Amino acid sequence: MFLTVKQKILVILLEKGPLQNSQIAKRAGITEQWCSETINALHSEGLIESQIITPRRINKLTDKGVEVAKRLKEISENLIW
Repeated sequence: MFLTVKQKILVILLEKGPLQNSQIAKRAGITEQWCSETINALHSEGLIESQIITPRRINKLTDKGVEVAKRLKEISENLIW
């Protein structure tokens, strides 16, 4: 399954539900800084929303993000290598 980091994060949140940046970074195999920058980009695109519950920031998919993530997951599962 060859997905970009943005795509991986969307699929991770679809499969696992709301997660902290550190949890997403670990599952995506990236640094927390890279994860944070990518989360900010996805937020700007309207694909995720974040909620700060002191001292944590929890990220979850928006309705738009759920639709995009579902399509990405379906496409990646149907790829034949």
